[in-house]
Amino acid sequence: MKLDLISYCENENLSSAWRLEGCQLGDINLIVGKNASGKTRILRSINLLADLLSGNRNLRRTDRKYKNWELTFDSNTENKKIYKLITDNGVVLKEQYDIGEKNYLIRDTSGKGKIWAEKLQVQIDFQVPDDELTALKKIDAIQHPFFEEIYNWASSLRYYQFGTYLGKTRFRISDFMPKNRKKIDFKDTDQVIDIFKLGKEELDTPFNTPFTEAVKSDMSKTGYSIDDIGTKIPSFLSNDEVDEKSFKPEFIFVQENDLDVITEQNLMSQGMFRTLSLIIQINYLLLSSQPSCILIDDIGEGLDFERSQAMINLLIDKAKTGLIQLIMTTNDRFIMNGVPLEYWSVIQRKPGLAKLHNINNSPKIFDDFKFTGLNNFDFFATDFYLEGFGQEEIIEQ
Repeated sequence: MKLDLISYCENENLSSAWRLEGCQLGDINLIVGKNASGKTRILRSINLLADLLSGNRNLRRTDRKYKNWELTFDSNTENKKIYKLITDNGVVLKEQYDIGEKNYLIRDTSGKGKIWAEKLQVQIDFQVPDDELTALKKIDAIQHPFFEEIYNWASSLRYYQFGTYLGKTRFRISDFMPKNRKKIDFKDTDQVIDIFKLGKEELDTPFNTPFTEAVKSDMSKTGYSIDDIGTKIPSFLSNDEVDEKSFKPEFIFVQENDLDVITEQNLMSQGMFRTLSLIIQINYLLLSSQPSCILIDDIGEGLDFERSQAMINLLIDKAKTGLIQLIMTTNDRFIMNGVPLEYWSVIQRKPGLAKLHNINNSPKIFDDFKFTGLNNFDFFATDFYLEGFGQEEIIEQ
């Protein structure tokens, strides 16, 4: 299931109201905009809904602003799916799910509604608590199997904030066994050491190491050539200190091919570790056959031009396999110049509004830019995306 379109609004009819328009998505997406234009806000709105639909977040415990989502999946098929959710003050005001021309769920603020029962082939009445999502509460492989697909999409979605530590300051306990898999929060992007260990346990064998080799290969493609990767007790701890503990902390280390000594995670540059962490986590998703929607905020932050460009190319190649949908944000001119305009969505910031311009809703402007001879960053910097060679193009809703 692929997300094709999202509209979102919060705090409607208030001075703090904010809306998202024109957010049409493909397999590969780069959302660009100035600082404070709404790039991070867009990703967070998608991630919040995914957390609610997967049960990773409780509606009562989120902020209680008015929120209105409408997500469209698989829009180019007969079974186009539209999920709508309106919440306010920690409760559901409306929830609806349609597939094709048929309604499968409708409920109101009381929690009462009608839901399609597949085995009975009829709409039936139901009621759930007003602070719970029906799409999560009513998952049933027999009567309501249509909710499984949207749950799987939400559960596998990952949100990476590339400008953060991504697990660099965290160690783990060395008594790891595969049975601890359920304790791993895969949405917690700081748990990279656990995910790395799990990848080796599940995917590598003494005779074939596809996970480890994929990580090493991808690191090399981004300019960090390594011959080995593993985990070890941090060298700053003495043997006496370790023996006195009831647990043994572990760090990730790499052996760079131009160095004689290994490099532990605490000694890696922030850019190198961010790259390593992202590569480990995405390769685990791909090799364990978990198709996913991947959100990456501030992609390339902290990397030099060549490495940020190599990282972008690596991610685009992975998205071209069709196993992941990639949605990235940036305001970095070098990254913009390295990503084809066909993947761009440019944010036009207005009071209370983020309006996106992309090749789907502004095809003439995007096509005309090819004749300017300018680089991609100029498309953004000169406001060509708004006016083109003349009149601003009207975005179709």
